[in-house]
Amino acid sequence: MQASDSDNFQQLVISRLDKFSADFDALRVDVNALKTDVDTLKTDIEKLDYKFDTYQGASDQLVRLTTTIIVAAASVMILSPVLQAIAPAVNAFLTNLTASAQ
Repeated sequence: MQASDSDNFQQLVISRLDKFSADFDALRVDVNALKTDVDTLKTDIEKLDYKFDTYQGASDQLVRLTTTIIVAAASVMILSPVLQAIAPAVNAFLTNLTASAQ
């Protein structure tokens, strides 16, 4: 009876070890799949970083261009009436200057 109990115990231990081995192999496969997923995410994040940097640079250039256009338009709108208002005075001054030089 002792030999039978020992054989049963050994069989139980062996079957549990086989199950443990199978579970461990499944865990190894899952960890490798997780590693692959993490590597894919890392690549995707690097691509997103590049796209964000590109977008940010283009956005900064667009803001500068817009600011330049607004400043130029405002300058034309402000300077045009001012120059038209002082044009007769400048014309008279230049006329008097050339008359006195002759």
